Amino acid sequence: MADTFQNEVPRARINLKLSLHTGGAQKKVELPLKLLTIGDFSHGKENRPLSEREKINVNKNNFNSVLSEFSPEVNLSVPNTLAGNGEEENVRLRFTDIKDFEPEQVARQIPQLRAMAGDA
Repeated sequence: MADTFQNEVPRARINLKLSLHTGGAQKKVELPLKLLTIGDFSHGKENRPLSEREKINVNKNNFNSVLSEFSPEVNLSVPNTLAGNGEEENVRLRFTDIKDFEPEQVARQIPQLRAMAGDA
């Protein structure tokens, strides 16, 4: 596994400090927090198996460009509590910028809420 990224050390990182108690001895260990997210964020456009895809390093400097490139979306069916008729509404949310996760931006993507906010 020569091409592994397990031993890469990022410039800025979060470290986990552990106090290990083994065999009556106490040892303090500091380990880097590493997070790997795996999934198909291509809306089914990517055909290669996960093992053949390149990893993408995401950080605070490139987060918006990576998010914009993949443009993830979620499709939900939610109760329409505004109409109060017990029916379900299909909601489609797209995220191309970190600000798209803010409540106001999410509301702007839902026609009924956008109309209430006066953005219609």
